[in-house]
Amino acid sequence: MEGKDLRRRVPGVHVDLPRLREGGVGLQVFAAYVPAGTPAGRAFGYAAERLDAIAAFARSDKLMTPVETAEELDSCLAAGKTGIMAAVENGLAIENSLEKLELLRRRKVRIMTLVHSEHLSWIASCTGSGPFRREGGGEGGGITGFGVQVVDAMNDLGIIPDLSHASEAAFWDVIRRTKKPVIASHSCAWELCASARNLKDDQLKALRDCGGLVGVNFFSAFLSEPFRKIYENGNNSGASKAEIASVRVPFTVIADHIDYMVKLAGEDCVALGSDFDGIPYSPGGVSGSDFYPLLEAELMSRGYTEKRVEKIFNGNFRRVLGV
Repeated sequence: MEGKDLRRRVPGVHVDLPRLREGGVGLQVFAAYVPAGTPAGRAFGYAAERLDAIAAFARSDKLMTPVETAEELDSCLAAGKTGIMAAVENGLAIENSLEKLELLRRRKVRIMTLVHSEHLSWIASCTGSGPFRREGGGEGGGITGFGVQVVDAMNDLGIIPDLSHASEAAFWDVIRRTKKPVIASHSCAWELCASARNLKDDQLKALRDCGGLVGVNFFSAFLSEPFRKIYENGNNSGASKAEIASVRVPFTVIADHIDYMVKLAGEDCVALGSDFDGIPYSPGGVSGSDFYPLLEAELMSRGYTEKRVEKIFNGNFRRVLGV
């Protein structure tokens, strides 16, 4: 949201300080997103500029504070403030350098989405163009030897590996290698919506078994199978944005995915990912960060206890953050 003062209500965005406060949000993760097409040698600087902006925003109002650890999150919540945490979306940012990964950690980064929409030289994307080709030749697999080094270094540095956008092969390579919990920060259940970006049942169970979690994404094309088909076919056939947007998706589909994941993998494995300000279409009623009380009411109407809702909204991520 370059050029916008997010301390005030901003038309057309999902996340600003008024919406965060109205939604009762105790922690907001802001991702320094690095587009897949960023030129070689520019990705780290691009991420650094955005991390600087996140840090400045976190200190720009007395109602917010930077948060890096579970203990800092606890203090933030006790003080009634909104915590701001930094993440990086796309391992392209490290420019194939473990030293630059360490520099990201020094900038308070606690989460890195390993890959985005296109393959990197060391990890495959679930939406990458063509087969994943390893450096030095050969196809197949999910991460290379350098990818293994990245996962090991993230474990040592305290950066949580984020597997949203990773291919299935990369997902399993990382799961087998990591010694700490990993997350899929903004994905949904493949059985309910067969998007390549969503997770199959065995993947959800694997996140549970490693002590990790999945953050439910609020993009209609990841939540609703009918919308996904229209959205993907519409993009291919040239349907207008207005035609795609006219397909109604109720916000209750978010609770449907939460229900499915809780029943399959347990209440400790589910969180909220939203992907606010990164998604083109959200369900009806999802206005932004001020939406969360409506989702809480929906879950309570389905029989969720306050304790279970608190886990999904806060406690599960707090647990992973503290490992």
